[in-house]
Amino acid sequence: MGALRALGAALLELALPSVCPACDAPRAAREPVLCARCAAGVRPLARLRAVHTAIAYEGVGLELVRRFKFDGRHDARAVLAARLTARVAELRFDAIVPIPRHLVRVRSEGRDPVFELARLLARATGAALLDRVLARARPTPPQTGLTIAARRTNVAGSFTARPHALAGRRVLLVDDVATTGATLAEAARTLRRESGAKRITLAAVAGTPASVL
Repeated sequence: MGALRALGAALLELALPSVCPACDAPRAAREPVLCARCAAGVRPLARLRAVHTAIAYEGVGLELVRRFKFDGRHDARAVLAARLTARVAELRFDAIVPIPRHLVRVRSEGRDPVFELARLLARATGAALLDRVLARARPTPPQTGLTIAARRTNVAGSFTARPHALAGRRVLLVDDVATTGATLAEAARTLRRESGAKRITLAAVAGTPASVL
């Protein structure tokens, strides 16, 4: 059955070439997922303060994240997951914890994009995906437009963690976009205080360049 599905997918790809996930330019079978122009437009960004990042949250990178998060584009998700996987390959971790959305938001929107990224990352790296260790204690307003100090205040005390759930683990804490790193830092503090993680490394697929802040 699996072989038949793979054959069917291959035939469909030949019959109906897909499009670039960033600009919707037609993509012929077996061509790279991102068209050449969009691939050249993705700017690598290796770090945002303490956060390991893969790409800059601007231009094509921003459009890929937007289409993945708000349009549900699986092709954009695949590109982002591949970039993040390549970026964290040099890091040492044995468990992945995604930054969770509040349950109310997941129910209203029907999905959790960060969990989706973390699941693909876990499959690619072989690390354990521990998505029930960290939870939102309360919903928080969007961080967009807030100062660094206001962002820290906004997320303070917004997470809870299962006691001792990460004892001895080396954890990769993952988010989709890091602007100041405030959300990841608060989540990491909660995990250290409550879950007993041995080591926590922060990562996000995209980081907002300092020039944009």
